[in-house]
Amino acid sequence: MSQLLCSLKNTIKYINVNEANINIGYGIDDNYSRATASSIVSICLNNPHNTFNFHIIADNLSIDTKIKFKQLSKKYCINIYIYEVDISYLKKLPILNHYSTAIYFRLLLPLILKNYKQTIYLDADIICINNIKELFTLKLKTHIIAAVPDVSWTSKQRLSELKLNNHIYFNSGMLIINIDNWNKLNISNQIIQLLNNPKYSFSHPDQDALNILLTKKVFYLDEKFNCINMNNINLSHTCLLHFAAKAKPWHLSWTVSPSCNKTNINIYSHYEKLTPWSDSFLEIPKNYKQMHFYAKCLKKHNFYFKSSLWYLKYTYHKILTILSLERR
Repeated sequence: MSQLLCSLKNTIKYINVNEANINIGYGIDDNYSRATASSIVSICLNNPHNTFNFHIIADNLSIDTKIKFKQLSKKYCINIYIYEVDISYLKKLPILNHYSTAIYFRLLLPLILKNYKQTIYLDADIICINNIKELFTLKLKTHIIAAVPDVSWTSKQRLSELKLNNHIYFNSGMLIINIDNWNKLNISNQIIQLLNNPKYSFSHPDQDALNILLTKKVFYLDEKFNCINMNNINLSHTCLLHFAAKAKPWHLSWTVSPSCNKTNINIYSHYEKLTPWSDSFLEIPKNYKQMHFYAKCLKKHNFYFKSSLWYLKYTYHKILTILSLERR
């Protein structure tokens, strides 16, 4: 058994259907539990003729969160598996300020689901807004994954930084994984070795490593299956909408953020209202960077007094953070 798979501590099963035919996985901590539930509901409602196993690889979920996932599984007659992990091993991998260790949980998915041929992996901030049966019927043969090319500004920057030639840089927020091919080539462990290689500087650690390793082994899908550009949403064409920007639609900053517009403002909340998290409040900024972002957004919308208050909070918390780091 690989050291990575040894991170798995416990499995919780909420079973409501005997023979589910589609496997979809997420990797989260408790900060993304409400988003995961909303994503799950959006998939169920837009794909009513399928049955689902949802696999949630998670760290430190609260008891309340687990109860809510159980309620969700019963309401929509789906199977939910929660795999609790010990992050000690994964904490050794590079983590940037705006990411958590949960970005590496997707590496466990093909190892856990080794008895299946394929699985879909989704970031928790992806909402399904149309039927995605094309993904369910796609059969990967020689390719290891199917993915969607990233937006142009990210692709250009990452291809240059990583010195990748003749490659289309993909976003790892939505992947279809050929489990057999992935495990035969030991991709999960190869990624970990690559992440520890001082030769590279990663700004998108797991995604960069996947792009380096899987050059020429990717089947590319249409943008509609991982739509990141919020200014280019075709509601009748787009299938999976990816809220990949700083402001998430469950954040207090969402409605004043640059990513929010008339087309997408209520898409996420529509599905969250159909989950056990329906009475949750919008999440206030938790750290000084989020506070700074919210203050800037408020100012751009001419909410000067409110913006000033958040600038003060930002300054105070930034000073506290700096002092805390100096004491270590």
